[in-house]
Amino acid sequence: MSAGEVLPDQIKLGEGHTMTFLRNEPFLTRIHVAADAEAFAAPPHWHDTHAEIFRVIKGQVEYTIGGVTKVYTPSDGEILVPRKTTHTFTTFKGVETIFEERTTPKDDDKELFFRNAFADGFPKNPFKMFPAFYRGDAFLALPGDFRWLEKFLLFILGGIIAPLLGYRTKYDSLKKV
Repeated sequence: MSAGEVLPDQIKLGEGHTMTFLRNEPFLTRIHVAADAEAFAAPPHWHDTHAEIFRVIKGQVEYTIGGVTKVYTPSDGEILVPRKTTHTFTTFKGVETIFEERTTPKDDDKELFFRNAFADGFPKNPFKMFPAFYRGDAFLALPGDFRWLEKFLLFILGGIIAPLLGYRTKYDSLKKV
């Protein structure tokens, strides 16, 4: 991040999908999916150094955590996704949904990942996202939980091939220089 650059509190993840970085609660993100938007989903992934905690504020979100699928609503409170546990989620078309996520330990890795992954809008080419995955703490999960293979593929795709094709992260850090 360059000196004097002010980052917006909200980024667009897609049509009708936004993520807000809540400044009153550092390291907390709020995802909003409008009722008229398509469902918003994350592919199966896991985090090597962070656990994730989410809470549905409005609507419902279907999470699969460690192979167990459940639809969560505001009455479920905070849900822990342990580190190194494969998880994925999807919202439902036609249902306005708001949910929050944070990591433990708390740091700016999640914000940095999303700012890099969606720096120029929704990535239409997966190679644009691989450098953000490579620099962050998120690994795409393959069937069978072959962690060494998932790390190796991300190194090849995000650390070598994507940069050779000209895809790089926009931000190295969120700290002002």
